[in-house]
Amino acid sequence: MRKYIDWWSLTSILAVIILSFFVLGCAGNMRVKLDPNSPVYKPKNDFELNYGFFVTKDEREKGYSIENYPKLINPVKPFDLIDTLEEFNRFEKHFWDIRDTNPSTPENEFKDTIDQRIQDIKNEIFSGDTDIPLTRFDRNGGLKGDLAHVYLLRGTPHFKAKLSRGTHHVELMVWYYFDFQGKPIFKFLFYDNYGTVRLFRRHVMMASPENLFDPLMSPLKEISNRFVNTPEELYEVWRELELQDPEWAFLGALLQFSYYSDVVIEGGGSKKLGALDPPEPAALTAERFKPTVLGQPDDLTGREFNYSSYHSLIPAELIISKDDRPSFTLHTGYAYVDWEIKGDDAEFVLDLRISLQNKTTKSIKEFSVRISILKSRAEVELKKRNSVMFEVPLDDIQNFAKPEEPKQTLRQLVDGLEPGTYVVNGDLRHPVTKKSAGGWREEIVIR
Repeated sequence: MRKYIDWWSLTSILAVIILSFFVLGCAGNMRVKLDPNSPVYKPKNDFELNYGFFVTKDEREKGYSIENYPKLINPVKPFDLIDTLEEFNRFEKHFWDIRDTNPSTPENEFKDTIDQRIQDIKNEIFSGDTDIPLTRFDRNGGLKGDLAHVYLLRGTPHFKAKLSRGTHHVELMVWYYFDFQGKPIFKFLFYDNYGTVRLFRRHVMMASPENLFDPLMSPLKEISNRFVNTPEELYEVWRELELQDPEWAFLGALLQFSYYSDVVIEGGGSKKLGALDPPEPAALTAERFKPTVLGQPDDLTGREFNYSSYHSLIPAELIISKDDRPSFTLHTGYAYVDWEIKGDDAEFVLDLRISLQNKTTKSIKEFSVRISILKSRAEVELKKRNSVMFEVPLDDIQNFAKPEEPKQTLRQLVDGLEPGTYVVNGDLRHPVTKKSAGGWREEIVIR
């Protein structure tokens, strides 16, 4: 008896199986499908486009309960289930209210920071950057791409560099973010994937060279510009990177995402910090844990501050003299910084980080210091009213970038640099209120 296949029946069965998997897969994360003519369609879509990376899993799936947010009169629907404009407006208002890092001011500092980053992305701030030339967001997913994901959550990197396409590897780019001690909290590695920049996520600490050159698990396969399937081909990729990256800026980011073992790219649990996970709302964080949250103020309970009128910014300038051995001075004003009231006195504290990179050798020197100035409260209030400016000479302040090394002043650090052109990057922020001067960048010549 001749056997045959009933293709129509087989196709029907496969369709049912595929549909079953689809329904089961979506059942735990159903989203309301909105009519494009609905009044809520555009505002909800725009919110998703601009702020989607900041919406937490609980906000998408559970919404806001009165149990977690007692100030609410009624609970708010999960974001993914919102289908009316009224409900979206309630969600949006509460979303920003619980992220306001300083509710005592009319502005929402957190939202201002994110909106500025969105504008930076639209303005293509890195397209003319000499460290990472021709880097554009619009060609790499816009506000939804990997570049935007990192920038929106983490801001301007403290160190950034590109490595051109080689014989064996694709074009690479790194963004580093350092802590106060100069240790890398995040080392983001991006690579070209058929014309689109993608974020490398396969960080592994290599226990042995065999793992690095194992064709089944080696991360080198992802950054190779051709199909590689042997240890010898993987070694060619590695060797080329070693020759082109003597400072290990790219190799370091390839093998280890952070100096800290409890920092991961995504999926951070209670014991890990997920660098690209949406940050928990400030109000909920303060209530549950009262920790130091990156980019958000410390718990200010019981502390009194005389705040500046700037809600996320420190107007300050790093003045660098143009001598053969440059000098550094911080220039700001009494009205520009937050002063903590301590009885009859007032104190301001700022963390300053400066990196100097030789453009030829790519070697980097780091300088970090905590600046603390104590004045009488009456003097501070008078000089704030009169908009008095002041300068802080930095040359004789000791460096705390690497506590394990002998302390150097900035003057000694600069005097020890070999002649050449240096890229100077600076970062200034308040350690408690987390206000920032943004990032400075300047080139200097040391003769």
